[in-house]
Amino acid sequence: MFLPFLTAFIGLIFVWFDRRFAGLTLLAISTLILIYWFQFHATSHLNISL
Repeated sequence: MFLPFLTAFIGLIFVWFDRRFAGLTLLAISTLILIYWFQFHATSHLNISL
């Protein structure tokens, strides 16, 4: 669960130094990681169907 927060933090650093496109790209990567993580855990570990 460390990976999405790491990519979001690196994206924040990029935005801080006026690299908006790189920051938005890392934000998108973080969001995709979190969506995948939720789908995996919600379907297999909690035994619910989405």
